[in-house]
Amino acid sequence: MKNKTIISMRKNIRDYKVILLDVDGTLYNQPKLRLHMAACLASYYICRPHRLRELLLLQKYRKIREHWEDTGHSLSVSSLEDAQYRYVAEQMHTTQEEVKRVVTFWIYTKPLSLLPRCMDTRLINCLSLLRHNSISIAIYSDYPAKDKLNAMHITADYIFCSSDPDINCMKPNPKAMNTILNKLHITAEDALMIGDRYSKDGMAAKNTGMDYIVLTKSMPLRSKAYLLLTP
Repeated sequence: MKNKTIISMRKNIRDYKVILLDVDGTLYNQPKLRLHMAACLASYYICRPHRLRELLLLQKYRKIREHWEDTGHSLSVSSLEDAQYRYVAEQMHTTQEEVKRVVTFWIYTKPLSLLPRCMDTRLINCLSLLRHNSISIAIYSDYPAKDKLNAMHITADYIFCSSDPDINCMKPNPKAMNTILNKLHITAEDALMIGDRYSKDGMAAKNTGMDYIVLTKSMPLRSKAYLLLTP
């Protein structure tokens, strides 16, 4: 499924009120960004071998973030973000503050300067056309998205994150989609979800009866989706 775009649309793009988008791997070329980040990590830690354990910490955090539901904590935490930092700290025998420091720099801050060269410009142009045609653009990401959108000069009408207090769960938990739909005062039939992973974005939409497009990670193979998204 990684090399194929999956489309489940029951109407023309003009007939949706809101386009709901994932960020990572959807609005930019994630494999390309990861190559750039791998180079940054290598150049930094090759001179600091005493801090190589931070790489394991980052790996652990990403794994926990992707499989949080499997830890059994998903329904019993007051703050998703704090709970994940704490869980990784316990697993790595370090402090929650240390986990947050490393994750904030390498996952939330450092990639920002690299994003402009990795953007899916054709998809972003489609979003601008949709907004000009009175279709709202909403972001729903498992990671905080505001700074990433600013780095790519993308304007969204609404921004939602899995760690928002009133969502507090990871994709594809239907609680998140239902919360978003209620906030936007629309039904599932009025929205189209666009993401890059069927297991997360596609299932999040499917679980709430929403149409969706799951984009291939290969930018050259997204042409069919671009045509469908052109009003």
